[in-house]
Amino acid sequence: MSNIYNIYKVLSEKNADLLKKIESVGLVEQKTQIYENYEMTFYFSEKTEGNEIWWFETYKEFFNPQKMYPKNIFYFALLICKNLDNSKEVFAVSLGKSHFYLSKFIEADFGISLAIRMANEQSILLKKSRYFTGTKRHEVSSYENFNKDSYDSGESVEHLKLKASNTDVWGEKNIVFADSIQLDINKEPCELSKILNDISDSMSGDEIIRLPKLELVSDEILIDDLNASILSSIINKQADVGVEEISISGINIIFRFNEYNYELIFKQGRKEVEKLDVGNSLDIVKISNFLIQYNIQNIDEVKVKFKREESSRLTKDLKELLDFYTEHDGYKYFLRNGKWFKFNQTFMEYLKKSLVAIEIIDGDALIEQEYLDWKSQKEIEIANNSSLNKLTYREYYFNEKMSRDNGYKLLDRQLEVIRSLDPEGKKYKIEVADLYKDSEIISVKISSTTQDLIYNIEQSKSSLELIKQNKISLDCELKVVALWVVLEKPISSIIEINSIQFLLALDSWKKRVEFFGLKPRIHISKHIK
Repeated sequence: MSNIYNIYKVLSEKNADLLKKIESVGLVEQKTQIYENYEMTFYFSEKTEGNEIWWFETYKEFFNPQKMYPKNIFYFALLICKNLDNSKEVFAVSLGKSHFYLSKFIEADFGISLAIRMANEQSILLKKSRYFTGTKRHEVSSYENFNKDSYDSGESVEHLKLKASNTDVWGEKNIVFADSIQLDINKEPCELSKILNDISDSMSGDEIIRLPKLELVSDEILIDDLNASILSSIINKQADVGVEEISISGINIIFRFNEYNYELIFKQGRKEVEKLDVGNSLDIVKISNFLIQYNIQNIDEVKVKFKREESSRLTKDLKELLDFYTEHDGYKYFLRNGKWFKFNQTFMEYLKKSLVAIEIIDGDALIEQEYLDWKSQKEIEIANNSSLNKLTYREYYFNEKMSRDNGYKLLDRQLEVIRSLDPEGKKYKIEVADLYKDSEIISVKISSTTQDLIYNIEQSKSSLELIKQNKISLDCELKVVALWVVLEKPISSIIEINSIQFLLALDSWKKRVEFFGLKPRIHISKHIK
């Protein structure tokens, strides 16, 4: 008989906490059985009271008379499997909604880590990914035929449906890999020990798929440092917060369509210290003020309660809702479902492959002394002639020099007027680009700081969007969109700028340029001081 098993890998140090959790949600211990090297204990929701039906009150006039309000009753269960030969190997088989209670106690990358060691990549039928470059945030894709290694730059795979490479062991049916794995296999529960031992053997094997994915951070000292960076960023109103429309829970892809009201809760242990109703939107300013007002020092003590009608409520850690990333000691870290991750090497390889494809042009050097001489002379001329423009900054000097020496059209400080989104609001101005020549617009930045370089990237991308929306006019042919960076440190490749934030921004810019059928290009010049 074929059975479906949804299997999680439990963090061994979290096993005791998991048992407390499942007891608190109404799971009652049943029988324990031993099969081969596994001790298996079953937990079942014996006395579930059910949940109120939130729409009953709305439609009660259509119901026949009721003696009591109806409730939805969902039974659920969990089978905990402990390896008697290795205490660090604990698995959980989820039945019903019990997977909702497992997220804080499991190895979040278990399913994907197993997939890259035992799956047949070319058999991929379904793939859910998160993106860190471009305009997409999430994408769920189905395939008739998947081409090996055909992943995008900036893509991190979170969910796969495909077949195993060794069908003699795992069978011919599709397997779903995410936080957990879902197997449809012709084995009874008493044969689960064979499946779990096969999983253990596979996890110790070599990787056979080069998959861009996330790697979980487990260093507690590093996590404390990263948590402190979140707290600081929220207080300074620099973080983003939002409820993800698509998420993963076990092997389930969850699409959220419900509208909620939200309540911030400051909780120490089981005690609610303070709370604040923030309405139907999560606003970083309100969250920041809440942290400041109550001098909250630990981000893990802040919860968010979701409320829809009076009968539908759930609570999550604030960290689970934060869209936040930061650089630390040369690595880029970010949150997913409240846990810290970093990009694996394959992710970085796909990103670099995309970036090195951008054409690089060596440009004329900027000699600092020549600029200072020019600035000094121009300041004298301005003093004697008030009609001269008063622009004496480096980028204007450099752009004017490129215009004079190399035939570029100077666009620096030529601003286009843009109408405000508010019909009664003031118009604002935007600089289209700095230079133009041979169907190429160029945005120039003289700086070695990644923040300035990223600002230039975003400005170029914004100008391109406005041109393509016909919000600003460009009375010339456009085939190439370029960045011109002037750096103190010589580089031979753009990926030598060692900032993942910069590289992600650059790849996003490249994708947008190519989306409009244009060619991306980068000019690099040396700033000689």
